[in-house]
Amino acid sequence: MNTTERIVESYFRICEGCLTTPDVKVVRGNNRQIDLLAYNLRQATQYHVEVSVTHCQNWCPTPDDLCEAFERKFFGVPRQREGANTDWSKGKTYEKQIFDTYRAVGFDPARVKRVWVCWTVSDAGLLDETLANYCVKRGLADDLIAVYSFRDRVLPALLAQVETSNDEDDALRTLSLIRQFELQTDAPHAR
Repeated sequence: MNTTERIVESYFRICEGCLTTPDVKVVRGNNRQIDLLAYNLRQATQYHVEVSVTHCQNWCPTPDDLCEAFERKFFGVPRQREGANTDWSKGKTYEKQIFDTYRAVGFDPARVKRVWVCWTVSDAGLLDETLANYCVKRGLADDLIAVYSFRDRVLPALLAQVETSNDEDDALRTLSLIRQFELQTDAPHAR
C-alpha cells in the first residue's frame, strides 16, 4: 500500500467509521487487486475504493477519463491493446472475479458503492452529469459511483480528526504534526 492509499484507508476508518481491508487480491484475478474494501456497520454501506492521486493538476483526470478508469478497476474491462494475446482482443473481462471477491468478504455486488479518489477532477463542472450518465449506462443507482477529492475532502477531514498519539502510523503521525503546526502557529494549510 502506498502513502496515498494508507491515508485514504485512514480516512475511511477514522472519518467514515468503516472497518477496512486494504490491498485485497481479486479472486482468480491474474495479478489484480482492489485498493480498499470498507464497510460501515451503522449504515451497512459497502465500499470498493480505488486511489489514483497526483498533486499535479495538469494530470488530474477529466470526467471521461474517470469513466474509463471505472470500467477497468470496478468492472474489470481491460485496456484496449493491440495483439492477438491481449485480454482486450480475447474479449476477456474480470468483472466476475471482482464480484466474486466482493462475495468472498460478504459484500453484495449490487449494493457496493464504488469510490474513486483523486487529487481533483479537471472539468469538475461536468462531473455530476457524467457520473449520472455512467450510472444509467451501467444500470446502477446514481449513489453507487462517487469521486472523492483527496485535496478537498480526504485531507481536510483527516486533519480535523487526527490526534497527537498516532505514533504507530507514519502517515497519520505526519498529518498529526501538520495539524499541530497549524494549531500552534495559526497557519492553516494552503487550500
